[in-house]
Amino acid sequence: MRSTATSALFALMLLAAFPAVADEAAPTGSYDYAFGWYERAARAGDAKAQYFLGMQYERGVRGSPDLALAARWYRKSAEGHWTAASFRLGQLYAEGKGVPRDLAQAAIWFAQAAEGGLPEAQYNLALLYETGAGVEKDLAKATAWYEKAAQADWKAAQRNLALLLARGAGVAQDRVQALMWLTIAATGDRGLDVSDAILDSVRGGMTDGDIARAGELAKAWRAN
Repeated sequence: MRSTATSALFALMLLAAFPAVADEAAPTGSYDYAFGWYERAARAGDAKAQYFLGMQYERGVRGSPDLALAARWYRKSAEGHWTAASFRLGQLYAEGKGVPRDLAQAAIWFAQAAEGGLPEAQYNLALLYETGAGVEKDLAKATAWYEKAAQADWKAAQRNLALLLARGAGVAQDRVQALMWLTIAATGDRGLDVSDAILDSVRGGMTDGDIARAGELAKAWRAN
């Protein structure tokens, strides 16, 4: 069961490859010019440039990808508290790309990115806590991090939070809140396909008033 949960973890984490980062200082011109600009700025200690240099090595902008060099520059940037770099370094550790696979290290860097407010990192960290991969299993912490990502409209976090609320795992059972989050997760341009079986399992034991209340809460959340 543990291996199945861990396999699902990596499939889900791959959904969030490169966080969106404002690029107001990026140079214009050829790839060679941009690469040289980033390299000079990165060697001078600029955390943002270090992140973008790592990203170019990871993507293989000037040839074959070099994940070891990408990880090295991501680490420098992450040590400068560049949130996106912390997330990418965590991804590389989780996947064993450019560095040895190490879920404990992945958790450390996801935590730094999560504290920086990145919802995909908050989701991944919650998933680690829920499955006990790389960290001690802690459903209360999983719930807390899922909620932070859910509030940022991270759909998978909304679904997972709903399932924990429905079970009362790591948090007091609250089927109204669970159905609210499932409803939110299923709506919008990036809405998830929530199966009837999951919806029925959450609605079980709820009154018509409870179900209506969940719908009202979901509507109010979307309006904010």
